[in-house]
Amino acid sequence: MPKANITYKAVGNDEKAEWGDYDHLMQRWEGLTKSVAKQWATEMREHPEFRKYVDNPTHRIVFINYKGFELFVKWKSRNRYLSKKETLAEMLENIKLEERVGI
Repeated sequence: MPKANITYKAVGNDEKAEWGDYDHLMQRWEGLTKSVAKQWATEMREHPEFRKYVDNPTHRIVFINYKGFELFVKWKSRNRYLSKKETLAEMLENIKLEERVGI
């Protein structure tokens, strides 16, 4: 079986990383543990609207889109106690409306 050797390079000053693994996600989100990151990545994989933000090229390597993870965290917190969950599109529309109204 071929072996992939992945080397992470530092991102330059003018370049922003868009994807990362669990360790890089934990660096961006202080206080996030690896077990919670893995659990939320699993939830993202299982949710049809957030599936596109998690990429598994192999069974060991995972890449998570930072913007997609941020959207998932917002979606998760907004739908925490709701029996009827709002969709990602509804959430984005509601956030825009709330910003216009000033809530």
